[in-house]
Amino acid sequence: MTVIRIISILLLLLWSGPALAGEAVLVVHRDNPVSSLELADVRAIFLGKKVFWDDGNGIEVLLQKSGETHQNFSQNTLGKSPRQLSMYWKRILFSGEGLPPREVDGDDQILETIAANVKAIGYVDSHVKDNRVKPVSIIREE
Repeated sequence: MTVIRIISILLLLLWSGPALAGEAVLVVHRDNPVSSLELADVRAIFLGKKVFWDDGNGIEVLLQKSGETHQNFSQNTLGKSPRQLSMYWKRILFSGEGLPPREVDGDDQILETIAANVKAIGYVDSHVKDNRVKPVSIIREE
């Protein structure tokens, strides 16, 4: 690792500005034992490649239909624009390889659905707080 890269990483870690509107945080039911996931696992879950939790239960994936939070999550976590993500799931559906995640209207519907289903996972704006769900850390190692 170069000195410039190390300094850049340290500066990013030291900068602690306020969270931007639309910044996404991954959430699960408060009784779900998951507290962190590797970035590769998050991508596998939201792209339909990992469909079971470690305990063998199926994962119910929730996507927001649109908005800043959806755009942020798609681009910064999944590495796809919302349009690319939509096209990806259309291809999977039409090829018969799987079914797309359930799409919901926003943070409130994500919270309601996850609060009622310990197997569900989704994302909400980082400013949203609700004790029925818990945040999941994404381990972003390079």
